[in-house]
Amino acid sequence: MVKTVLLVFTFFILGFTSKAQVTNHFCNLSLKYSMGSIDTATYSNYGFQAEIMLNEYFGINYNFDLIERDDNVRQFHAPMGLLGGPLLIGAGLSNSFDGDTTSKGLGLILIGAAMIGIPDGVNFHLPLSPTMDMAIYANVLGIDFIKDRTTDFSTIKYAASFGTKYTYVFRERVTFAGFVETRKTAGIPWSIGGGIGVGVLLGDK
Repeated sequence: MVKTVLLVFTFFILGFTSKAQVTNHFCNLSLKYSMGSIDTATYSNYGFQAEIMLNEYFGINYNFDLIERDDNVRQFHAPMGLLGGPLLIGAGLSNSFDGDTTSKGLGLILIGAAMIGIPDGVNFHLPLSPTMDMAIYANVLGIDFIKDRTTDFSTIKYAASFGTKYTYVFRERVTFAGFVETRKTAGIPWSIGGGIGVGVLLGDK
């Protein structure tokens, strides 16, 4: 009994102190697919994610998702900076063209350029082994472009998602992931879903 407890404890400690291969690389580019439900509707989500690893435990996310719902509503998700950044750049250029000789126009352009690079989320990684990784993620700086094809109504809303992802690394740089998550778009009920993803690891640390 004591040996069993010691083995389990040793595996637990080694699992959380070993450096997973996912975080040994600069980024993980992946395609993902998920299914779930929003209130009385169901959805299919086709997405692309770029995660840049900051260190052994943290990474930042850029998510682009196309959500097709069976109630004839379509949502496209992107990081918030991709909307606000170009708007500020446009405002800065407009000020410059209007003869603004102050630094206001340049300042808006620089802030807008910086906003484009802002991610919509962060991952916290828990290495389980050299080939297994668990990540808890929170995407809180996103927007959804929403189109109701029944009424032809379009809008833009704030969007966030939270979830847990397990990633397995095989063939050195190829990753396979499974995840469960909940999503929230302003004015729309919380959703729950899960899916899979296939990716490739780029760059070595």
